[in-house]
Formats: sequence, structure tokens, C-alpha cells
Amino acid sequence: MSNADTQAARTLLTSVRAAWVSALLKHYPTPQRLAVASPADLQKLPYLKAKVAEKLQAAAKVTIGSLTGELAEALVRHQVQQLETCQASVKSLEKLLAQAYQALPRSGHVQVQTIPGIGTTTAAVLVAKMISIQRFATPENLVGYFGVFPEENTSGVAPDGKPLPLGTQHMSTKGADLVRRYLWNAAKSAMLCNPAVRDLYARLRARGTRGDVALGHCMRKLLHQVFGVWTSDQPYSEPAAMPRQPRTADPACVAADPPLVPGAETTMAAGHKRDGCPQSKVVTAATSNVERCQQPVKQDAVRGGSIDYAYLREQIDMQQVLRHLGYLDRLRGGAVQRVGPCPLHASADQRSRSFSVHLKKQVFRCCDPTCQAQGNALDLWSLAHRLPLYEAALDLATTFQLQLQRTREEATRNPAPATR
Repeated sequence: MSNADTQAARTLLTSVRAAWVSALLKHYPTPQRLAVASPADLQKLPYLKAKVAEKLQAAAKVTIGSLTGELAEALVRHQVQQLETCQASVKSLEKLLAQAYQALPRSGHVQVQTIPGIGTTTAAVLVAKMISIQRFATPENLVGYFGVFPEENTSGVAPDGKPLPLGTQHMSTKGADLVRRYLWNAAKSAMLCNPAVRDLYARLRARGTRGDVALGHCMRKLLHQVFGVWTSDQPYSEPAAMPRQPRTADPACVAADPPLVPGAETTMAAGHKRDGCPQSKVVTAATSNVERCQQPVKQDAVRGGSIDYAYLREQIDMQQVLRHLGYLDRLRGGAVQRVGPCPLHASADQRSRSFSVHLKKQVFRCCDPTCQAQGNALDLWSLAHRLPLYEAALDLATTFQLQLQRTREEATRNPAPATR
């Protein structure tokens, strides 16, 4: 039997959990029994395709090194019986886990199974491991908890016997293997019925990303959706889950640090590549839901020409803006992460945690699907006062006595970072 024949025979059986495998081994426990079986009898086995049966029988006729006789058959049948017992036990435990999940007190966790691709069992496994969404400040914390990110792996050798080249990466081994298996299967299902996951997989494959790597990104996407629906306690919404269109240039807002275009939906995050995923953990770029200004900005309102938005934000921090607007005392938490009801869409539930602020990263976000406001301190000022971004920058500078442009000396001493 050649190496090619051996490799072909191995690829015919990818999982011993397939239903036809147990049936095949019960009736034909040794290669000798399989080699003399009639094609008509093989076709009677459930879920066994005719082409696979033909290839298996051809491999059985030339195989070597296998036990034969009644002893070998008894050993194989015993192993099949153990396998079926384990499978039945797993199904029973899954039913009990699902019942325990459904018996939990009502909270945002019930929204997890509204995500297309995540069934009751997978939702139960995720919730059992996460316990509470309050343990995770950001979606990236959740991704890291389950180890759905690449790590460098340059030790050892590749399957061809050559040393692994520098920069070789594989998915992290951190996190619970059981949960990752369910999440992997959920991602495969979501590729068919979850538009955001399906589009992400298609984009990555079109760029040449390997299939299993693209599927890992889909797992990460699902965890982001889990964080969103659980935090907001709102069911999955396809419009909210789909990636938003990139901004277009606005001639009224040209600056060293390009402002957000009024009426646009989102922008790419610093460190991200378009249509892909971040190479490493990055801070979400400031985005805004500022309504489009109905009246153009008057030229006499422009004080000193264009605004250096990056320099303006350097002079003010999120905590100052929150305190001035009267929002800071409404938020809970004593560290850099504060949460509470969203002041922008006037959340009625004072116990809500949809509005989240990171004082170190200087960003905010509302997870409520009806709001979804997010951005930096300037965006918050703009949304709170319902001003276009340019006028909001002027108003913020006036309120806190900030400079709109760097002086010549400051520009020479601390040049603004290059923008792409």
C-alpha cells in the first residue's frame, strides 16, 4: 500500500462521532470483513455515501498490519459500544445544561441565544463559563478570556520536518477547550445564517486568509455580538450587527486630524485594516452619531481657519467633559471604567449599564441598539449639545478656554502625528 493510498484512506474518516461510522464498524469490524462486503449491503448503512463506501472498501482490500479473527472483531465492537455510551452521556448532559440555563433568573443573558448561529446549548455553555457580563469591561476582554486570538508559535517543526519560520502564529491555547469547541461549531453555523459573520468570512477568504483562520475571526465576531446583546439586554438586531459604511470627505471639516463627518455612521479604528481584524488589541476609534447640520457653517464663525482636532482633544479629558455636563456622578465604578444609564438617549432605567466610559482611553460607548453613540470627549460634547462637530469644537474651546491651533513653537517642539 503506497503512502498516497494511506493518506487517502485517512482523509475518508474525519470524525469517529459520525453516525455511519458506528454502523459500519458494527457490521464490518475488520478490514477483511469490509473488503468482501457487497456494495448493496454497504448502501443500506445510514448516511454512508456510495463514493465513500467504495473508497473505504478499496482501502480495506490492500491494507496491512491489522488484527483479524473473532478476537479483533470483539475488541472493535467493544470500543464502538463505549463510544456510543459516551455520546449518549454527552447528549444527556447537554439537555440538563440547557434546562439549568433556562431556569436561571431573568437577565440579559437570555438574549445570547437570539444571535443566529448560537443555539440553546451553546448559549448555556457560554453563560455557564462567563457567569456574569459585568466581569468583562469590553468585548476584547471577553475575547481574551476565551483565548480567541493568535499567538506566535515558532518552536518545534512544521509537518514537513522543517523549522517553523519566524512569525508563525496559531490560535491561543488559553480558555476552556470545551467552550471553544462549541464556539467553533457555532461560528460554522453562523457563516450560513448570520449576515455579519457570513460577510466577514467571505471578505477574509477573498483576501486569501486560510479557512480555519477566517473561522477564528468569526468566533471573535460572535463573542462581540454576545457582549453587545447581553450588555444591552436587547435581542440580536441585524442592522446593528452589520458593518457600517465608511465616511466620505466633508469639505467643511478639513483639518490636521480629520473630524467625523456629520451624519456618517462609523470610521475605522486606529491600527485596523479595512475589511479585516486588528493585528493586536487596539482602542476603538472615535465614532459619532452626530446629526447632519441643516445649515452650513457661516464663514464669520470660523475663528482662525481649520481646527487641529488632535491638539484640541489633548487639552481636555473625558472626566472634565463628563463633570461639566453633569454626567459623571450618575456613573458607577471607581476605576477607569465607569458604567451607567445613557444620558444621550435619556435611558429610563436608572439601573441600566448600557453607557460605558473608559477614562484612560478617553472613549465612551452606548450599547443600546436604539442609540449606539460612541466616540471621544469631543464627540460626547457634540452629541450632548446637538451641534455639528465643527461648531461643537468651537463651543468646547470657548467653554474650557482651549486653543484651536498649535502655536508655531509648539508645532516645532511637538509636531502633530502623521495621519493616513
